[in-house]
Amino acid sequence: MEEFSDARFKQRAVIEFLTAEKVPPIEIHRRMQVVYGDQCADVSTVRSCARQFKDGDLGQADLSDKTQSGRPVYSK
Repeated sequence: MEEFSDARFKQRAVIEFLTAEKVPPIEIHRRMQVVYGDQCADVSTVRSCARQFKDGDLGQADLSDKTQSGRPVYSK
């Protein structure tokens, strides 16, 4: 089984790519649900990532997870 962080990394790459092609976040989310199923990021996460990628330099974004303070989130 794939690591959760690997799936998130791949999904962020998809979001960045489709944002560069000017695909709306809701359509990105719909397409990702088909591929990733239960592991798919929430639509609000897709919107947030798309906004960040749109505001930054597309193709130059750091897709890796950032170190955050607080309690870690564990997947099932």
